[in-house]
Amino acid sequence: VAAMAFLAARAVPGGFVVALAGGIPLARAAERHGARAGYAAAGASLIETMAVMGPARMGIPVPHAASAPALGALERRGAALLTLAVVGATIRFAYYVVTSAFYVLVLVGLEAYTGTYEALRETFAFLPAGDRAALFVTAAFLGVWSLGAGLIQAWALRRGLRHWPEAGVELEDRETAAIDRPGLADPQAVVGTGIVAIAITLATTEPVVLALVAGWLVSVWLIVRASARSLAGGLALAAPLAVSTLAFGLVGGLGGELSLRRAGRVALLVLIAVWLRSAAGADGLRAISLRAVRRLRRLPTLALAAHVLGASAGVGSYGDSARRLGRRMRSARKRPVPLLSAALGWIADEAAGLPRASGREEGAARRRSATALIVATASLGVLVSAALVVSLTA
Repeated sequence: VAAMAFLAARAVPGGFVVALAGGIPLARAAERHGARAGYAAAGASLIETMAVMGPARMGIPVPHAASAPALGALERRGAALLTLAVVGATIRFAYYVVTSAFYVLVLVGLEAYTGTYEALRETFAFLPAGDRAALFVTAAFLGVWSLGAGLIQAWALRRGLRHWPEAGVELEDRETAAIDRPGLADPQAVVGTGIVAIAITLATTEPVVLALVAGWLVSVWLIVRASARSLAGGLALAAPLAVSTLAFGLVGGLGGELSLRRAGRVALLVLIAVWLRSAAGADGLRAISLRAVRRLRRLPTLALAAHVLGASAGVGSYGDSARRLGRRMRSARKRPVPLLSAALGWIADEAAGLPRASGREEGAARRRSATALIVATASLGVLVSAALVVSLTA
């Protein structure tokens, strides 16, 4: 149900409220069964969400899923609302710092980021000067944002937990979920080649390497016959990130060439992630993730997460559920409390009637194209290595 909420938040009115409410089932698991159960459910929900939505769109669900189980465990102990808010804000702040550091240090570049900050100081002269000041102001902004989000989340989770109906349906009495559509190629080959391509893209901004990665992406897109719709969605997702990276570089004084190269790298990373989801399919990504988690079964939380993921309903149940949520949200008053109440009612209803898994985690995806993908990626590695050798010896 948490995964369904995270997915539906992108398509229904009041999406932020729906995503916020998506943490309530995870908090309930922690409140009823302890923090370990809550985080096991959170891990399973993130894998399920990633399998359906793809790895490029996980920025919104992760902070909700990372903080909700801790708040549920605190609510179980009768902690004060302010305590819940501070703990949730701290977890969110840590997540925002890590993701911001990756964006600033790896994708944009520290020089471009601090240069943009200094350009901003020309308009807002009260801001402190220097590279450290730029990072401090960023951290302060993230802290304020996290605290505000933590307060809202604590209030919403407490409201949801205290108004959750106790009646439910036993798992054995539920219908079996519909089987998901298979991916376009062997998911192991897709994930393996995708990881290699992402690593190469992150390693450098050399134009030759980026051009080779772009050529590889075109070839694998044709190999698996991914739809034009997924390409259009990937371009729409990549465009704002690439444009913002380009703007940071230009305003920060990096020059047009380097700024374009970094913007192109960001676009390639997003498009590779979108291709990975389209080629492997939700069923394939879920199966690969479940296999990886089961290999770490010595860790109790991950072992429980594998069990939860293996019993989840799957993509086949999501369409009708999202439409039911859409009807509830459209009929509610466009105010925070009525929208949250509508989302909470939907979550409780879906939790009571969600179908059982159909055993599809072991289902066979189409195996065609695996060899072609491996050959294309091996060729990319050889060409990139040759290009780097030539550049070093020139």
